[in-house]
Formats: sequence, structure tokens, C-alpha cells
Amino acid sequence: MTETTAHAAPLRSDKSLYVTVWVLLVALLVIGLTIFTLPIPRELAVALIFSIAAVKAVLVLRNYMHLKHEHLLIYIIVIVPALFLIGFAIALIPDIVFRHGGP
Repeated sequence: MTETTAHAAPLRSDKSLYVTVWVLLVALLVIGLTIFTLPIPRELAVALIFSIAAVKAVLVLRNYMHLKHEHLLIYIIVIVPALFLIGFAIALIPDIVFRHGGP
């Protein structure tokens, strides 16, 4: 009997973790949807929505895809290309802002 009770406790905590993460995801969804109703500039609203989307992606990756138990190499494989992408986007800002020959 002690073996079944020992295995039942982690299952209950896993289920409560999944429910908690689901509630957080739904709450973040509602927050993201209501941001456009706020009297804030559109650029700020878009930045907030993308930030909330990043938080939701991290919650899904860590909890539902079980990446919180993975080795550090997995995070490096994801973070390094993301940093390159951000760096390339920042490097293109002068070309976007200071167009030559535009109106």
C-alpha cells in the first residue's frame, strides 16, 4: 500500500501543476486580448502582446513539453539562434528608418 500512495502523490501534484499552468495561460490570453482596448499607443500594445506570447511559449515549453528536465545544451541550442535573430533585426533598423530614395 505504501508504494501506491507514494506514486499517487506526485501524480496529484503534476495534475495540479498542469491545471495551474492552464489557468495562467488562459489568464494571459485574456490579458493579451484586452490590451487593444486600453488607451495606449499601438506600438506599445503590440510589444506587450508579443511579450505575453513569449511568456506563454515558455510556460508551454517548460511544462507541457517537459523541457524543464532537459540539459542546459537544449537551452543553448534555442537561445543562441534567437540572439542572432534579434541582432540581425537590430542591425536592419537603420536600413528601415533611413531609407534612401524614399518619399
